[in-house]
Amino acid sequence: MTGDLSKWGKANAPFESGIIGGLTSPSVITYIPALLPVNRHADGLWFEFWTDTRQGTTSKIVRINTEWWTSGAAHFVTMEVDFITGKITAWSGANSDHTKNQALQWTWNPVTVPGRFHVGWWLTWSTLGVATLAPVITGPNDIPAYLSNAVFNTTPAPAGHAYQVTLTVVNTVTECFQVSQRTTKPATLAEVTQSGTWKRTAGLDQPMFPLRSVPAVTGSAWDVINEIARATLATAEFNADGHFLWRNHTRWTTVPTTAALTVTSAREIGSLNVREEIDACRNHCQVRWEDWAFVVSAGPERFDDDPAPIAILGGATLTRTITIPEEFRDPRTPRTATTATVGGPNRITFRTGTGTTTGLAHGAVEVRVTRTGTTATITAYNRSSTTLYYHGASLISLVQAEYSKPVPSSWTAWNTTSQRHYGIQTLEHDVKGWVQDSASGRSLAEALRDAGSFPPPLLQSVEILPDPRIELGDVVRVVDTTGASLNTLAWVIGNRVSGDGGVIKQSLTLRGTTSNGLPADAGLTPDPPTAPYAPPPP
Repeated sequence: MTGDLSKWGKANAPFESGIIGGLTSPSVITYIPALLPVNRHADGLWFEFWTDTRQGTTSKIVRINTEWWTSGAAHFVTMEVDFITGKITAWSGANSDHTKNQALQWTWNPVTVPGRFHVGWWLTWSTLGVATLAPVITGPNDIPAYLSNAVFNTTPAPAGHAYQVTLTVVNTVTECFQVSQRTTKPATLAEVTQSGTWKRTAGLDQPMFPLRSVPAVTGSAWDVINEIARATLATAEFNADGHFLWRNHTRWTTVPTTAALTVTSAREIGSLNVREEIDACRNHCQVRWEDWAFVVSAGPERFDDDPAPIAILGGATLTRTITIPEEFRDPRTPRTATTATVGGPNRITFRTGTGTTTGLAHGAVEVRVTRTGTTATITAYNRSSTTLYYHGASLISLVQAEYSKPVPSSWTAWNTTSQRHYGIQTLEHDVKGWVQDSASGRSLAEALRDAGSFPPPLLQSVEILPDPRIELGDVVRVVDTTGASLNTLAWVIGNRVSGDGGVIKQSLTLRGTTSNGLPADAGLTPDPPTAPYAPPPP
């Protein structure tokens, strides 16, 4: 039995929150969530996202599909906003094709006007398993529109749990998709958009390099972020305000025309050391990557926790651990067992008593699985008011087949014009497993070539009037009106601030935004021989 490793990551995303930076279509993001009960508590689920529809004119749709595992079958609730037609549709039923389930629809024409929208869906379940949905949409005017409730009274669902959430984005930009449990529906603008309760502290560029399998990593989260940035030519930084910024490799492809700041020299620049080092030239760039297209798994491996029945009091939480070898991928959160699936793989079993024939408890316990190293931790929260009993769990995990290895591959890009003037200057870039397809390897190789084919001018130790706003990576305009008559744009690649005797000094190392062009020998003639008519040596 084989499986596709691309569907199995190295980490489980927490169900209550997931943030996507700059997701554009066509894109599908699937969350394998913690298991949440369908209808044994009073909380509702709040689905929300931000979207910007100002680009493009074709079909623009954002769809959320939820799969609920019920007693022996699946139930699906789907929510969709069509920003071209103004149709807002919800479906509920047992068919995996959402269009064949019961549908309820609203029409709200303001969403057809391009702009920035916050979309929320409020989902609740009755004690009989009847789903009720209500859209809340906030447009550019910052006034939430509370559309009427939709009750799916013809398609009740048995008690169950949320198993999977899929976000589909078509021809629009979507970010900050999140699912959370709340006791009440958001009622004000501040509650709907969380205004005043949190502040955006990160700016993320659009993801560029897809992964089929997350490489094995060690160290802190910051170590991993740095490794990904180095591998993909991105930059990761915290600015002076404490905001985290991630910029992908495309930030270097466009020559800047404006500056973030203008800096002035501390004194007249009578002379300036401008260097063009041949060591800064790279005109033959090779990117080594691994092709994971045909990597398969050896099949699912089963890891069991089979204790004597353990009581979980109403409102209490039980924690269990299972050892899973490092070479195995992270397990999915197991499904709650039903009468048809007791004892099977990827199952967790709760009963109303200690006996193996006592009734199964379904849709009452919230389950989460996390993993650290070789330890998988199962957390079970009994949301009911009665005591239930944990009868064990069976997790499944994939491991890469021994015969199936990623194929070492490479992409090379070069510039013949640069090579004629500077010789062949090579660069080999190891992406350490973070690039796994040909298109990504080619994109990186060409980016390296385009950035390094011609040596950029470097301006060393430019002392300026101190300006604390300057940060690494800024584009600044350097102005000196008297000495060197300098007025140029440059990247800040070095920033040194020192203080002595109450005097603060700041020196910048700058990299030109464009090269000075090809070297030229205009106006030079070779020296003639001392005796042009002398005979050749004997």
